[in-house]
Amino acid sequence: MKNLNNYGILLAATILWSVAPSLIKYVLGNLDPFPFLFIRFLIIAIVCLPLLLKILKKNNYSSYDKMNLLIFGLTGQTSLILFFVGMNYTSAVDSIIISLSAPLISIAAGHYFYKEKLNIYKEIGIAIASFGTLLVIVEPAFSNHSTISANDRIFGNLCILLYQVIFTFWGVYTKFLFGKNSVFLIKVFKYFKVNLHKKSYNIFDFSVISFYIGFLTFIPLAFFDLSKYFNQVASLDVYNWGAIGYMAIFSSIVAYYLFVKAQSKLQITEVSIFSYISPLFALPAAFFILGEMPSYYSFAGIAVILVGLFIAEKLEIRQK
Repeated sequence: MKNLNNYGILLAATILWSVAPSLIKYVLGNLDPFPFLFIRFLIIAIVCLPLLLKILKKNNYSSYDKMNLLIFGLTGQTSLILFFVGMNYTSAVDSIIISLSAPLISIAAGHYFYKEKLNIYKEIGIAIASFGTLLVIVEPAFSNHSTISANDRIFGNLCILLYQVIFTFWGVYTKFLFGKNSVFLIKVFKYFKVNLHKKSYNIFDFSVISFYIGFLTFIPLAFFDLSKYFNQVASLDVYNWGAIGYMAIFSSIVAYYLFVKAQSKLQITEVSIFSYISPLFALPAAFFILGEMPSYYSFAGIAVILVGLFIAEKLEIRQK
């Protein structure tokens, strides 16, 4: 019953995030990635300020705690730079398809960091799905149906993939902080003679503080080309502001808290399954918001990735 509740929480976060690529791409048509991130996190910082003051008042974080907070914030929030830059150079559909690789990256990470079982089916599935992901990444070189140049789309796709890898590490580190020890991470900390945390961290507190870590890293980027960014912000219409508001409140505060809450209670491989559901909401959103449709090569990439996922998950279950 407890797992069912966590599945429901994770499903809610997945649905909230599914609309994000299309909304991000929509706003990026009028606003560069850096001021977009700055405004998004400025809204979050204002909304969460009373919570931050309360959290800092009740907690006395040690230097080790602060290190954990920094890693948690940089990998969970600052890493969004890669996603937003990638979205600026590629299509929402490409980013949605590449996100299908996340479950298999998670499966590999779960095996490496937490010794979660990895059998022959999962190994074959990872290999096949990796090929499908590669096909989507380099698809612009063969059939560029977009107004974006092939080189730009390939660069954007690589940024999206790198973000998926870092986000997976964030998931691994989340489990380490809030529920499950990793032999690998413990060895790393012992190697650098860092004492492990003995107290229980609060998921909500860490999530709120991580937003401010992200916000602080986006401030200098927002002033990179101030006059240009100011003109862009001044020209935004109500739809752009609505999309930014959604990204700040629902895709950040609500979805991140729900995800971290469920992630700490479930296996990494269980969490990864929900990435399969995301395209069911994300692809229709890309069509209705942006008018984007996958190309034939993209459909081929989707098919190959899904075959890999089927082998990794379904055949393993049948074998058992």
